This record gives sequence, C-alpha cells and structure tokens, in this order.
Amino acid sequence: MLALVKPLNHLDILRSHFNPSATPFSIAAGEELRFSDEEGAQQCWFFKEGFLDIWRENNNIHVELLTAPVLLNLSDDLIPSPLNYKIVTKSNCTGFYLPVSRAMDIIEEQGLWKSFCHWQTYQMRWFEWRDSQFIGTSTYAQIRSTLLTMASWDQELRSQIGVINYIQTHTHISRSVIAEMLSALRKGNYIEMQKGKLIAVHKLPLNY
Repeated sequence: MLALVKPLNHLDILRSHFNPSATPFSIAAGEELRFSDEEGAQQCWFFKEGFLDIWRENNNIHVELLTAPVLLNLSDDLIPSPLNYKIVTKSNCTGFYLPVSRAMDIIEEQGLWKSFCHWQTYQMRWFEWRDSQFIGTSTYAQIRSTLLTMASWDQELRSQIGVINYIQTHTHISRSVIAEMLSALRKGNYIEMQKGKLIAVHKLPLNY
C-alpha cells in the first residue's frame, strides 16, 4: 500500500487562513457538487468531516473515494484543468468553500507557498500512485489494488460500500469477472466479506 502521509499540519495552516473568507456548508449524503459556480468561477472546497466521491464527468469515471480532511481544486486558478470533475457526498459532510482566485490571493498575501506546495505535492504523488495501479495493469491487479485501498478505510466506511459495485465503478471491469475473482479470494481465505461488504483483507496473492 501507499506509504504517503497526509500533511495535516500544512493543510491546517491553509484551512485557518482560508476560513475567514469562506462560506461554510453542511451537506447531506448523496448531494452533487461542482468545482465551478454558475458564472464559471472555480471554487476550492475544504471538507472537515465526511466521505466523498470524485467523478470525472467527461467519461463518467469514478476517480476516488476521499476521506476528510481534504482540500480540493486549489490549483485550477494557476493551470485550468482540461477535464471536468464533480463531487458526490457519500456521508454527511461539513466544511467550507471559496473562490480559487481568492484562495490564491490569500496564499500570496500571507506567504503560504510552502504549505501550498506540500499539499499539492501530496495530492500529485497520491494520484500518481493511483494511476500506477490501474494504467496498463491486469484485471486482477486492479481488483487487488482496490481491495487494499478499501482495507485501509475504517470499518464505518467499509460497512456502507458494496465491494462489487465499488470495484466496478472504480475500474469498469465487468461485474461477473469481479464476482468470480472475489469468490476465489474468499474460498482461499484471502478476504472476508459479509452481505456484500468487506470485513477484512489478509495477505493477497500477487497473481491470480
């Protein structure tokens, strides 16, 4: 599994400076959020509590399920993304949002570039690792990597997410293939599942 440590100290520095200029929110599960407002201005979102899905709208790909605290979309004012993304809350979420342009002004005014770089580098390395697990890899390798990611979640989150559905939306592997491999892993006592939810992952074989 990935050995990156979320730089919470730098994230908290950014949070404390952004908060006075931001709009707070408390959002229920199942809400869809955009990274830009109705005028097209980019917004950055800080999630203090909750779980959220990131989807790539261009091809309806599930990018990742993230756990708060997390700060999203901070760099879009510097280099706009050619792709469109959306957030879907998986649980009740709290936090705040503010225009990316305002966030960048605060970073410049308060000299927060070190914290900005630490947080952005963490996100870049995280998604770099994620891509290495899914691009050009076998079907089993993608399922294995996804199971290891799910195993790192706390029990509350795992109890809410169906294994087959999550792997399918995350990888676009057919449900029948996923079910077949999960069945084999359960028979080999490599994983434990109950009512379609992941209970535990033991040492998974490297190859299927």
